[in-house]
Amino acid sequence: MIKSLIVASLIGLASVPLAAQAQQQVLPPALQAAVASGNAAAIGQAIATLAAGNSVRAALLAAQTMAAAERMIATNPAGAAAVANAAMRVAQNPAVQAAAPAQVIGMLLAAARIMVAPAVMAAAPAAAAQLAATTVAVASTPAMVSAAPTAAAAVAAAADTVANNPTVIAAAPAAATLLSQSVDTLAKAVDSQTGSTLTTTTTQTTTTLCSVSCS
Repeated sequence: MIKSLIVASLIGLASVPLAAQAQQQVLPPALQAAVASGNAAAIGQAIATLAAGNSVRAALLAAQTMAAAERMIATNPAGAAAVANAAMRVAQNPAVQAAAPAQVIGMLLAAARIMVAPAVMAAAPAAAAQLAATTVAVASTPAMVSAAPTAAAAVAAAADTVANNPTVIAAAPAAATLLSQSVDTLAKAVDSQTGSTLTTTTTQTTTTLCSVSCS
């Protein structure tokens, strides 16, 4: 289904983490409390309040939130998916993408790692599908496909894995079907941007991704 830039995609997935600044900074107390609650609306409100209309600040806070979500995989995989999805919703804002594309690209790759983590798909298959759908939506914007086709391809590969996971299909069949369609659209956009084709199997994608991030 997905075509061949996959190797480059997965190299990008492994080697372009969230910016060090996002990983190292401690979350502001209000955002930390919202993340601890796992409430998507509270996380979005905290980021909006703290950013005060500054799109660069919003992107940084969202990236910090995504980094916190990734650290939650081992201890709270369902929470990791929910928090990551809340962060990715911030990145859906075109102003955020335009103001801080590097932060958004890092978030795309982190979200790809989170969504394919076996613990996440097992503990929260519907949330994994939702995270994948939100991430694909961000990766599919013309700005992201143009600026970061490798990251977009990595997202497509990861989301394809989620869409074809038996646990996800059983828990959210309609979401899995829609996700698969969205992945096809994204893969075609990446092909058009890069002029190459991406081919892989779901099993190969899962194995490669997890060799990077699912230990």
